[in-house]
Amino acid sequence: MNFKKTVRNITLIVFFVFMCVMPSSAFSFRNMTLNIVQISDAHISDREDTSYKMLSSSKDLLKDAVNTVNSIAGLDFVMFTGDMVDSATTDNYKNFFTILSNLDYPSLNAFGNHDSAVCIADSAECTLGLKIEEVLDFIKKCNRNYMFNNTYYAFTPKTDFRIVVLDTVIRNEVTSNGYLSDEQLEFLDNELNQNQDKVVVIFQHHPPIEPFKSDDHSIINADKYLQIVKKYKNPIFILSGHYHATKIIRDKNIVFINTPSLVSYPNAYRQIKITNYRDRTEFSTKYYETNLKDIQEKARLNTIAATTFFGTQKDRDLSFVIRKSYVKPQKQPKKEKVKKERKRKNKNAEPEALDLNQMEQMPESEQYSEENFKQNAPADEKPNTDVKDLLEDMMQDEQQI
Repeated sequence: MNFKKTVRNITLIVFFVFMCVMPSSAFSFRNMTLNIVQISDAHISDREDTSYKMLSSSKDLLKDAVNTVNSIAGLDFVMFTGDMVDSATTDNYKNFFTILSNLDYPSLNAFGNHDSAVCIADSAECTLGLKIEEVLDFIKKCNRNYMFNNTYYAFTPKTDFRIVVLDTVIRNEVTSNGYLSDEQLEFLDNELNQNQDKVVVIFQHHPPIEPFKSDDHSIINADKYLQIVKKYKNPIFILSGHYHATKIIRDKNIVFINTPSLVSYPNAYRQIKITNYRDRTEFSTKYYETNLKDIQEKARLNTIAATTFFGTQKDRDLSFVIRKSYVKPQKQPKKEKVKKERKRKNKNAEPEALDLNQMEQMPESEQYSEENFKQNAPADEKPNTDVKDLLEDMMQDEQQI
């Protein structure tokens, strides 16, 4: 019995030593990787279809997305980046959260310009629907993961990551433009300043860099926003919606990700995976379209310049690496020095801990350099003037009144 027990103990020791020494994605990637899904502009409603929004099918589209997301393994959470509903009525929010109750993963949200009533400045007049305070109260009752008292907030889901959610909505006038108050800009600056050793992922409805030009949908003070984020050198990912367009733009360490609408063509959303190493951050995104192909085809036929909303292949599925230029590579000691150090050390001294981040080195052949990324960047950064005019006209027709 003692012999068998000894053999068993030795086997267990060998196993644990092997697990510590050999790279294991199941072990080492658990806290190094953030795996999320972003869904934007679901526009839940019982209204008839508009010129390009499939509102009558909005609930079916969200149900289909929830079923597909449930089949994706290992997600950390799902983020809705605004316009959860088409108008901020109690019935629309009830329908949204009833469907969301079938989601197997935790979810959170940023707010869009359709998600609350507009109350005109210096007036008691408000558009139909719930005020933002009522919406916030409703969401906190329906979603136990929303534990924040504000419409903007931040949290740390894993050691290497900081999530920042901003509220870009203007609620004192009827407009589709966005704006960030001085209070929020200070909040953003403070979050970035305190988390320079982390990967920062920012969620918001309005994109700070437009996927195509629209004076009626942009962030009015986007220049102040960009001045803040460009001060920092750590990897920063900014995920937004609002334009219903598919676009990825990289500016050095900052990546701007615009995700299309679930309710309009291409009726799609994203899975985003970010893995953080000591000297680099690996990014990849996977693009999911609805399985309701008849609705998608109807949406495509109703959409002017559908290819602009669809984006290029690199706007949909893309992988690359951001090198951390501020991290100096560690020099490997020479063999002679290592031997001398070993002799000096006490034979009974404990071995040093292994650096799991360094062990998971990715082959250089699989990496995208910044130079390669620029060379492979889509040529059609902006649609031609005719298409821009058509898109602006269409977006103006869809403004909330």
